[in-house]
Amino acid sequence: MSFAVGDKVVYPHHGAAIIEAKEKRTFEGKKIDYFILRITYGDLKVSIPVSKANQIGLRDVINDEEVEEVYTVLRKKEARMPSNWSRRFKNHVEKLKSGDIYQVAEVVRNLNLREADKGLSAGEKRMLLKARQILVSELTFALDVDEETAETRLDEVLASPEVVVKRSGPKKATAKKAPAVKKATAKKAPAVKKAPAVKKAPVKKASDEKDAAASAAN
Repeated sequence: MSFAVGDKVVYPHHGAAIIEAKEKRTFEGKKIDYFILRITYGDLKVSIPVSKANQIGLRDVINDEEVEEVYTVLRKKEARMPSNWSRRFKNHVEKLKSGDIYQVAEVVRNLNLREADKGLSAGEKRMLLKARQILVSELTFALDVDEETAETRLDEVLASPEVVVKRSGPKKATAKKAPAVKKATAKKAPAVKKAPAVKKAPVKKASDEKDAAASAAN
């Protein structure tokens, strides 16, 4: 990731900054390019070697989609954190140093919830203030608003209810019924026509035979 003078960036553990200048400095006989950063909160100036900007954790400001993801983290009403004070404090310090906006949001959310529930020690109150400053400074750039507006928006999100997104499971495939198999209709054999009845020849009576013989004799 490359940066240039005029870029709005985020510097770990300090928050949003603007690269105001680039200058050469001599260190151990070598000329090295440095970025001059102006931290927006507190108007602090920091110099970092250009070649180590990525290694240090310098990054771009989050976009609109990532802002919504940060809001989702802030709205969560349950937070897992060590019950032991020293371990909890150390865990939150590491999150702030990471420069990761989501981890910074977790610190703000966790300490905000704990403050409402059990209260905070003096050290944790200072940490909450620091975490809010880091988060608000980046939201100011991301939302393109002034610091007061960004802080108001942060408080609104922290006070809003958690939005539970229900993920619909994969739809069950509807089993298609196999088309009904048509039963083959048995064709009836054509009816066999009965042969016409044979007419019997009429039986001649004996008297008829005699008449026929007499006629033949004459």
